[in-house]
Amino acid sequence: MKKKTLSKEFISRILGFNIVTVLVFGCIFSIVVFEQLSYQKKADMRYYMESTQLQVADCIRFLEEGVVFIRENRGLVAFLREGLVENYSDAQIQLEQGVNLFSDRNLMAGSYPIVRDFYIFDKELNFVSTHYYPETQRVQNAMDAFFKECVLDYMNQKQQFYYRQYGEVIAQFFALYDDNMEVTGYCAAALEKENIARVFQSLEKYETYYWFLTDEGGRKIAGDVLAEWDPGRMKELDGMVELDRKQYFCQAKKHSFGLKSYILIPKNKQYLEIKPMFIMVWVIFLLSLLVLVLAVLVLSHRMAKPFRNITESIKRVGGGDFNTRLEDYEIQEFQDISNSFNEMTVKINQLIKEVYENQLLIQEARIQYIQAQLDPHFMFNVLTMIAMRMKRNKDEELYRTVTSLAGLMRGKLFRKDEIEISLEDEMQTVEFYLYLQEQRFRDMVEYHIFWESEELKNCRIPRLCVQPLVENAVIHGLEPKGAKGHVHVSVQKIENKKLLVTVEDDGVGFDLQGWNGKAPEQGKSPRVGLMNVRRLILNLYGEGYGMTVESTLKKGTRVALTLPLTTENLI
Repeated sequence: MKKKTLSKEFISRILGFNIVTVLVFGCIFSIVVFEQLSYQKKADMRYYMESTQLQVADCIRFLEEGVVFIRENRGLVAFLREGLVENYSDAQIQLEQGVNLFSDRNLMAGSYPIVRDFYIFDKELNFVSTHYYPETQRVQNAMDAFFKECVLDYMNQKQQFYYRQYGEVIAQFFALYDDNMEVTGYCAAALEKENIARVFQSLEKYETYYWFLTDEGGRKIAGDVLAEWDPGRMKELDGMVELDRKQYFCQAKKHSFGLKSYILIPKNKQYLEIKPMFIMVWVIFLLSLLVLVLAVLVLSHRMAKPFRNITESIKRVGGGDFNTRLEDYEIQEFQDISNSFNEMTVKINQLIKEVYENQLLIQEARIQYIQAQLDPHFMFNVLTMIAMRMKRNKDEELYRTVTSLAGLMRGKLFRKDEIEISLEDEMQTVEFYLYLQEQRFRDMVEYHIFWESEELKNCRIPRLCVQPLVENAVIHGLEPKGAKGHVHVSVQKIENKKLLVTVEDDGVGFDLQGWNGKAPEQGKSPRVGLMNVRRLILNLYGEGYGMTVESTLKKGTRVALTLPLTTENLI
């Protein structure tokens, strides 16, 4: 008998009816919503454009108020009439106070000035000025010269307002008049284009927008550049316009000082905010579909039962019960899942056993690898020393030297099958090594081994975990010293049933800040012994045990090992 499939069961009962219903209703509702939202967003766009234009007008009003102040201030009027020499100091103070470039009216976002520099000139081109940014004298002199030159150009023209570019600054020039409409002097203001652009940043919600500032002749003095640019036509732009075969919403506004501002936003940007509304509408449709599906699922409870069985079985496997098995099902897809699941749990049981055994082998290989890295290069130095002394003459002390070396090689370095040995055996290896080094350097190396208790000699520790530290003390501590040195090894019992083995030397020490247990940088002394012992203890005993290093340059080094206090092998 052919079993039913899960896809046919759900398609026949749910999807066929619900999908058609949602699509038809969704399309009709989407068209209605689109028309309503388009009208609303167009009105919102015009509102944002008008609001931005008002901000531009407010910035320009700051200049208007400055001009009114100059005309009404006696000190500045006196400066314009009587010249620079007599009234400069007073005029400078009056200008800075009256045309306050740090006022909120002149700042965007509280920090960005629209007008950054302001000058007034008398007819003899003497001037006073105020500045928002402090400049070096060299830069200030260059700016003063530029504005003075531009005032001369303005005096020779018939324009009421004159604009020049100066880097990222728009330089604005216009005349000052008295009550009889006679010219009493000239004003110049430096407007920052970047900060003017900040006024229009509220339009960034539309992603693409353009803005312009033009003078009384329709020439652009600031703003963006479109592919189709006609100064004469820009005077007529307003409402819906077409430039370069693209439609824009355009709004223009006249301001003082011959300025006119334009804002253009592509027509298609009005749909940016409609998109989220459409998403919300379709989310509602999908939720409606979900409700319908849930209603049908109540009737098809029997089909949902296998899902619960599978979920519960997976949770049991996640909890570590790998003997879990799924039952047989009538639906083919569920039966396939059941067969695959049962095969998987059988394989997991097999793999756990294999992986556990492999991990034990890997751990043992890692320990052997670390121990194999411990460098026995000192033996070659000792052998060289013995050979040289034998060549010269026979020495009574040579017997002990040879005996120590033979015992060191025979009984300690080649016990490859042992991971842990007694502390007494390890300290015997240490004593062999120190004696050989003492003989090698002739009274330049002294050593002392301290036992807190004889009982500690039976403790079990990793093989070759103390000897490399002693070797490190001699080679990297005492040898570079070039003078008599001392190595002290102590064995103590500390609290929490732990063993403390300390190796101290009064050698040259090293910089702990440049060494933290990792591989040393190129050109630095490789503390291989220290690093290998630290890794060995961590691999064997884990957290709570390990090694601490203290070292001071020209004073010495202290290395302390913390090991389990036990007379039995832990590995």
